[in-house]
Amino acid sequence: MKARDFFEQIGTRGFYRPVGHVTFEQGTDMVAEAMVLARESNCVDLLVSVHGLTGVQPPSVFARYDLAVKWARSAGSKLRVALVAPPELIDPEKIGVLMAQNRGVTGDVFTREAAAIAWLDARQRV
Repeated sequence: MKARDFFEQIGTRGFYRPVGHVTFEQGTDMVAEAMVLARESNCVDLLVSVHGLTGVQPPSVFARYDLAVKWARSAGSKLRVALVAPPELIDPEKIGVLMAQNRGVTGDVFTREAAAIAWLDARQRV
């Protein structure tokens, strides 16, 4: 699957809503590819919803670290990223978000797309 297949751009905001059966690692790579695509498309922010992905198991802390490092490289410091995921994939302490932020990423994780969009909209006004 290519990121472009599930990527949409409206103005300076990218939307990535992939669908398919993948492993955690495959999903991580797909989102990283979408982040690069968003940057190349001059997006300011990116909403990623992984609700359409099946087969993903809750990651370990080490897997979250790998995700944070990979996504930090892909998103860079200028792209704001809002990730929408099922609650069972989100660490209660948001450790993956913290690890990514420590690497320069501006991002957060949400269980609902409306909350993610509200966060991105609020960030635009800052």
